[in-house]
Amino acid sequence: MRISTLPAAAAVLTLLSSSPVLAGPTVVNCAPGQRAVVQQERVRGERVTTVACVGGVSHNSRYRYQRRRPSAAGTALVIGGSAATGAGIGGIINGGKGAAIGAAIGGGVASLVSGAHR
Repeated sequence: MRISTLPAAAAVLTLLSSSPVLAGPTVVNCAPGQRAVVQQERVRGERVTTVACVGGVSHNSRYRYQRRRPSAAGTALVIGGSAATGAGIGGIINGGKGAAIGAAIGGGVASLVSGAHR
């Protein structure tokens, strides 16, 4: 074999030895009431396809998404932080009375926004 054709031969062997090229059709027989689930994962940098039989028929399970609701402590921290920021800005602008007004506005707006997101 000539040295000039060696890289081309190495490329062909690499393509032919990869698993997707050599993979054949797969037949999965699941029990009644079960469905086949096919997942592709990466293990040690290589793509691996796994097939499993899962009980129960679930429609649109791929598109189901649950949004996490903020905790009460997190909401309280947001409202408190907004009130403190408003108090700081109001205090700089107008002293003690401005701090009270700024805290009320900051806390009120934060509670409205966090309530709208729930």
